Amino acid sequence: MNNILVIGAHFDDTDLAVGGTCAKLASLGKKVYKLVLTDNVTNFKQKKIVVDYEHSKSANLSVCEILGCKEVPFIPEKCNELKYSSALMQRVEKIIFDYEIDTVFIHADGDFNQDHNAAHQICLTAARHCDNIFLFNSNGYLKTKPFNPNFFVDITDFVSIKKKALSVYDSAHDRFGRLFSTAIERDSIFGYSVGCEYAEGFIAIKYKI
Repeated sequence: MNNILVIGAHFDDTDLAVGGTCAKLASLGKKVYKLVLTDNVTNFKQKKIVVDYEHSKSANLSVCEILGCKEVPFIPEKCNELKYSSALMQRVEKIIFDYEIDTVFIHADGDFNQDHNAAHQICLTAARHCDNIFLFNSNGYLKTKPFNPNFFVDITDFVSIKKKALSVYDSAHDRFGRLFSTAIERDSIFGYSVGCEYAEGFIAIKYKI
């Protein structure tokens, strides 16, 4: 793992699932890049959730600085309208080749969020030539298929950095006032499972040693 790309449908997706891992890899001198596929604009009146692009974009720059990763420039798709197309897949594929990416972290499938499912399909195809492909689960939604991690990263020394990064986003990102804390609780559970305090868990699709 030398050139790592984490790809999320929305600005906070990778921070929730891979934030500690990004910080750890960056601390080891690895090149870590972050790509966001949509503008994250949300106006969910029924749940009083309003997210605007400019704040999300600004917050993301701060988050990248905290985690030690670099944002990949990208003209985003509209939130809630992300769909697989060969053109979009090839845009992501070009980034992977241009940045000489050998490792990707992407959304798992079977998610209740349509953008997450589309991102999985797009990125899995785009990253097919990478040495390492890991799937993550960014939220606490129920899934249509089990998410059973088989690859874990000990982030005990980096969980405080992850918390700091998540705190940059406004309350609209922290769904129902508990999305961020639930992510940290999940890291605690994964840590307990593998014998450390905190860990992030992934499904390894490809892993080349």
